[in-house]
Amino acid sequence: MYIRNKLIKFLKIKNVIFIIAGIFNVAVSVYTLISLYSTYRDMEIVMEAKAAPSSVLSIKIGIILLIVAVISRHLIGDANFYSSYFEGDLNGYIKYSDLAEVTGKNKYIVMLQLCFFRMIYMKGYTLKFSDNSEQVILNSKKCLCECKNCGAPIEKRIYFTGICSYCGSSDLFARVLTDNKFYSIQNNTSDETKKPGFYTSKNLTVRKVLFPILLILGLSVVCILTMMCLDYISKYNDKDYLTEVLLSGKSYSSFELIKREIMDMIIWDTVFIIAFIPLIFITIKKMICVYTADDCSCYFSRCKTPFVDIEKLPIRKNKSSEKRKVKSVNSALRHRYLINCTFEKHDGNLKLALAKKVVKDQCPSCGAPIVDAVDEHYKCRYCDNIIMGVVSKK
Repeated sequence: MYIRNKLIKFLKIKNVIFIIAGIFNVAVSVYTLISLYSTYRDMEIVMEAKAAPSSVLSIKIGIILLIVAVISRHLIGDANFYSSYFEGDLNGYIKYSDLAEVTGKNKYIVMLQLCFFRMIYMKGYTLKFSDNSEQVILNSKKCLCECKNCGAPIEKRIYFTGICSYCGSSDLFARVLTDNKFYSIQNNTSDETKKPGFYTSKNLTVRKVLFPILLILGLSVVCILTMMCLDYISKYNDKDYLTEVLLSGKSYSSFELIKREIMDMIIWDTVFIIAFIPLIFITIKKMICVYTADDCSCYFSRCKTPFVDIEKLPIRKNKSSEKRKVKSVNSALRHRYLINCTFEKHDGNLKLALAKKVVKDQCPSCGAPIVDAVDEHYKCRYCDNIIMGVVSKK
């Protein structure tokens, strides 16, 4: 709802292209420079070669492309997190201080990010910078209320009193609309549980299959290149092999030429091994995010409450600390593998809030209507009675 999806997809494709182009430029240029140095053994001669200036320029361009892609990926992750937080909000007004507590960032960094994101990555909200009211206003959220008894539309201010102005009934049904999602407000709580797919991206199953395949391919390439590199190293000073190649009739006139070609192959293999290792670590990190999202979604589908304590998060490493669990789930949220949930602060404690609905009811102590409830424990405005389970899962 709050993400510019088409633009984000374009930027993700751009980042992939930048990463591939950056790695290719750096790998080929580094190979060229190292090859020149292994041939001449003099850096001054290497830098005077025709290929040196263009190689140095290609390395600089490649590094710039990689830095731009990494920064862009990080910012898109932040935008995804803010969007999921906004979609889980019931009031339509979010304080910068709340976002700062949830994200662990400085309040002013959050403000600057949201200003920047509104121009590129996000939409559907406005910002207030007043000293007395520093908050985000979700301008795309609407409220629709109707009376279940007579079907009359109820304005928001009347809805909060819980009384229909036409028939006097307090049996109201309301929806807080957010694009194709809504938070319902009704008289009873549904015990129906959600399927695990409700909390995960549509292509999570494909990613669960794809990432292990990519990891196996990457490890296979590294292993093959490593064995080839070790084989070339063993042949570099093998006189029998060098003599055999020299007498084979190929265009080699000396051992030095054969060694130079072997060194070029060693350098080439080493450069590509170094290039593949970061990609393998990135794939492993994404696999962890995917499995975290899968474990959490299965657990969330069985939850009866809209808030999950951090220590109860089903991270695969059972001995993980609370900080590590938050980091793992946060990473899954940033990649959009985990959806329809977000971190929230309640009574000073960090909890994971699931997509939720407010159940309209009356205070069992004084009979006053429950008004504007956003937490699982509601305190009556009239008698201060604590009512448990007011907010339930959507």
